[in-house]
Amino acid sequence: MSWYILSARERQRSGQFVAVAAAYDDMTATLVRDYLRERGINAVFLPVTYLYGPLQTRIWVHSDDEEIALRLLEDLRAEWRGV
Repeated sequence: MSWYILSARERQRSGQFVAVAAAYDDMTATLVRDYLRERGINAVFLPVTYLYGPLQTRIWVHSDDEEIALRLLEDLRAEWRGV
């Protein structure tokens, strides 16, 4: 599973939503999204195909939930490293 937390300068914003993570396949994006949802964060992703560069699926949350989502993603990253 290949995914990462987006740095502050990488986080795209669209209206009241912000991208907090990126995954290289839809299965991983689904797992990351569901992890956040199970913890009360309404996370979504839209499958996007890039013509140039790596294929990535970005996980989006409401900007009000950005800080807590990032903390949860840090927890998830630590949890998956331990496996």
